[in-house]
Amino acid sequence: MKKLIYIALLLQLLVSTAWAQVFVIKNIEIQGLKRIPAATVESYLPVKRGDILHEGKTGEILRSLYQTGFFEHITLAEKNDTLIIRVVERPTIGQLKVAGNSIIPTDKLKEVMKSLGITEGRAYNKALLEKISQSLLNQYYMVGRYNARVDIKTSPMPRNRIKVTIDISEGVVAKVERISIIGNKAFTEKTLLSEMELKKHNLWSYLMQSDRYSEQKMEESLEKLRSFYMDRGYLRFNVKSSQAQITPNRKAVYLTIVIEEGEPYTVEGYKIKGKTVLPREEIEKEIHLNPGDTFSRKKVMEAQKQITRHLGDHGYLFAVVSVLPELDDKQHKVFLTFTIKQGKPIYVRKVTFTNNTRTNDVVLRREVEQMEAAAASTTKMEESKHRLNLLPYIKDTELSVSKVPGIDDQIDVDYKVKEDSSAQATFKVGYSQTYRTILGAGLNQKNFLGTGNTLGLNLQQSRLEQTYSIDYTDPYYTIDGISRTFNFSIFRVDPGASSNVNSGYITNEYNLGMQFGVPIGQEQGIYSRFITGLTYQDTLIHVINNKVSAQVLAFVNNHGRHYRELDFKLGYSRNSFDRAIFPTRGVFQSLFFDIFLPVSKDSVSFYMGNYSGKWYLPLTDEFIILTRGDFAYGNGFHGVKDFPFFRNFYAGGIGSVRGYQGYTLGPRDSQGLAYGGNMMIDASVSLIFPNHISDNLRTSVFVDAGNVYTSLNNRGFGGQSTDAGPVRFSTGIEADLMTPFGPIALSLAKRINPDRNDDAEVFQFALGANF
Repeated sequence: MKKLIYIALLLQLLVSTAWAQVFVIKNIEIQGLKRIPAATVESYLPVKRGDILHEGKTGEILRSLYQTGFFEHITLAEKNDTLIIRVVERPTIGQLKVAGNSIIPTDKLKEVMKSLGITEGRAYNKALLEKISQSLLNQYYMVGRYNARVDIKTSPMPRNRIKVTIDISEGVVAKVERISIIGNKAFTEKTLLSEMELKKHNLWSYLMQSDRYSEQKMEESLEKLRSFYMDRGYLRFNVKSSQAQITPNRKAVYLTIVIEEGEPYTVEGYKIKGKTVLPREEIEKEIHLNPGDTFSRKKVMEAQKQITRHLGDHGYLFAVVSVLPELDDKQHKVFLTFTIKQGKPIYVRKVTFTNNTRTNDVVLRREVEQMEAAAASTTKMEESKHRLNLLPYIKDTELSVSKVPGIDDQIDVDYKVKEDSSAQATFKVGYSQTYRTILGAGLNQKNFLGTGNTLGLNLQQSRLEQTYSIDYTDPYYTIDGISRTFNFSIFRVDPGASSNVNSGYITNEYNLGMQFGVPIGQEQGIYSRFITGLTYQDTLIHVINNKVSAQVLAFVNNHGRHYRELDFKLGYSRNSFDRAIFPTRGVFQSLFFDIFLPVSKDSVSFYMGNYSGKWYLPLTDEFIILTRGDFAYGNGFHGVKDFPFFRNFYAGGIGSVRGYQGYTLGPRDSQGLAYGGNMMIDASVSLIFPNHISDNLRTSVFVDAGNVYTSLNNRGFGGQSTDAGPVRFSTGIEADLMTPFGPIALSLAKRINPDRNDDAEVFQFALGANF
């Protein structure tokens, strides 16, 4: 652009020498204007009426007017002491359209162009648009889209306007066809390639999208190589060069990385400098490097992090731990000096909350472990943030720390919360292969009147079950965090709605109960609770004589159809998940015992125990092992004949042993239908792998195992053998999707060792929708 202006100025100056004379400007006349007022043009002129115009001023006039960007052509003339300026205006942008882009949003692109003066109503500047075009291409090149194209098209419009269309073809990301590493001696190329973020193009890398080249991925790969060598003592490791050669079709790249390994260094020793409140023994526990060990940058950084955290937990929030390595290049040894500057102890003046428009301050404050007027603690502040994030009406929390003005040893702590909708009127539509269509409605207030208490009114109906419930929970019934829940519910179960489950009866059940949850333990990031409660249950069985099985009929004949019991519940739960939705690490375990005691002469006494556990173990940043186990057992206090058939456990289907039809594993009744049993085992091992489609989608491959058994002499009732056979196995793949309308689970599974009576279901799914 500047070159064009200078060329134009030079030509104009050459022309102007033919007429330029020294004269007093009595008048200024501007010719050729269509949309720009003359006064606007005159405001840019370096001369005014009454000034003396000489040859040197003509170049300055031209330069000033060209720099406005308003004109394509300018000439100067003089007549009767009048300075005549003839101009040709640039066309204005009447319409600006961007098409073909998806990686760079249109609104952001137009915002950038507007800041540069390229927008509808402004003068058209071809040179500036071409510069933006090249900048866009550079952006696409940085993410590996070397065959991207940006075409700028113009078409005339009335009133000296122009339509500008920016057509973008983003192309495809270049694939890495080959990676060559030169200079490696200590480690094979295969070993080094396995450490890199980028991978050579193959089927697996295509699925993982690790073969897609970008400058960022290249830098990440080189940094991982540095970390690999530095963690193995190669302190002098250096990447001498890295080159990406693009193929002629611009769809693939060949990478060449030249490295210099150097020699591995061992730790000669270390020393600790600086005064600190931490005992030397405590500091040394965090330094896992001894004389003679191979140097590891990872261990050094971890030591810095832990020492800083310990100091932060003692109130020294702004402590600095630095490490100075002294290298002996002859003997390839390194001596480390840990310098600790702990500073002053820091105290918390105030703990505040912002953006909590619906939640009372006290509800949030009771989750905070960092107290006001106490020494600041890094762990307590982070743990408080974690606890706030686990509240069902808080989506996210930001922790910020600010120094108190004029006081160097005090801070204010603020938790900026993002609240979720606490009141929800819901209508639920769902479908599963066991229950078929599921309809439900409810009114749930997770943060009732801003108190943090939960009030729920819900009903749900499917072909197998009808449920109506009211519950109210106070999570802080006491100031120590003991929760209390009241619940009233009505259940109606009609197994006859399923063609594969024991039928011939309908169960109507009424429950009224109260339950307490008592927090126990103070482990960081782990929430443990002891749970106890008492529920009154009233159950009525309606028998359909022409369909009922011998097992059901025998129980009803011996114990009647109406049962009233008190359910004493004792339980324990322990949760160390890192988050509630799609956890990546942690363990959840629960163990519950229910003791049912009769309150009428026709009722029965029995007990049930249930253990459930889930373990998430990350293998890498993207691969996670998930193991699950469920074990349940129930029996009557006077023998298995007192254990109600409607309390039997079932297995099979999604959420259990996939690939087998839901609720169909285990013993069969006298009519050959699934009868369930008083013993159940259910386990699974899954490998969660990345899908690169959505953060709301989780994909996994799995192996399931499980079955149901009974202590009842099932053969004596005309049913199949009491022995339900070996544990059933299946394997397959599952996709779990979180949507605004509820969770969706899909699985494809193959049975490994089915019995001839087992019902297969290769594809299984369950979905729900909340509006």
